[in-house]
Amino acid sequence: MKRFARVMGIFLLALAVLAASCTQAPPAATTPAATTPAATTETHEGAVTATEGALGEVNVPESTVTVETPQGPQTFPITPNTALTLDGEACTLDQLDAAQASSGDNFNCIVTYDAQGDVLSLNVSRVPPPASVTGTISDVNIKDSTITVKTASGDQVYDVDPDTGLLIGGVACSLELVNALLEAQQSSGGGAGIGLPCTVIYSTDDKGTALYVDIATPPGLTQGTGTVTEVDAAKSTATITTDTGKVLTFEVDANTGKFLNNAVCSLEDIEAAIDRQDSLSCDIVYFTDKDGNLVYIDTTATATP
Repeated sequence: MKRFARVMGIFLLALAVLAASCTQAPPAATTPAATTPAATTETHEGAVTATEGALGEVNVPESTVTVETPQGPQTFPITPNTALTLDGEACTLDQLDAAQASSGDNFNCIVTYDAQGDVLSLNVSRVPPPASVTGTISDVNIKDSTITVKTASGDQVYDVDPDTGLLIGGVACSLELVNALLEAQQSSGGGAGIGLPCTVIYSTDDKGTALYVDIATPPGLTQGTGTVTEVDAAKSTATITTDTGKVLTFEVDANTGKFLNNAVCSLEDIEAAIDRQDSLSCDIVYFTDKDGNLVYIDTTATATP
């Protein structure tokens, strides 16, 4: 009976470890760290817990690893009984430390541990480095949140998610504004073959998500940044204090592209955002044509404490 109970105990522990590879939950031990947390999902099942995140510090002398999670950095002790793998191959803590130090790659990992905090396994995998391409944006799909870029190797479609950095002339903007600039360019006689010159930095995983899209200021337009200080919807005017200190008042007509917090809006919407409270800061990116007329205004309303 004792032998049977021992065999059953080993079998149940194996099942628990197997289940942990499909589950995730926040660990108890934490230590401070300064690196950016990675996307993580966490659950509990039985006495075994699994946590996923970006691999932070590997401390060989103290036999610990730090994992970056949305809840903060988590530090785990590594023992001789901990199963370590790197890209699916068994490794030692020294080998893991050497791989991280020499390659410059980023690593994700899954840590499984029991109720006593003993780490059962640490599975580490390299994160493919991003790639970049230059070309011209020929199409923007707002509904699907994608851009099509003409490159030397043909058309490439990239997903643009909320974390994608969209820049025009080095200033953050919205996908709606990119679409409006492209449509205006194509309807102004430039045709569908012009596009917006850009550089795309994208992930090399199967999703191919755009991490950053840096777009040059479109020809014929002058870009500026500043704060909307006054809007008069009745007179159809907007007053902007630029980052250089100039105070400019523009007429806003039906052809002026107007955006508020990444959505198409009316001049009344921007006026209401400014009037909502005195501490509301309305930062903008705006474009004027060769005659100094306001063409587009992209407003971000941020409540300040």
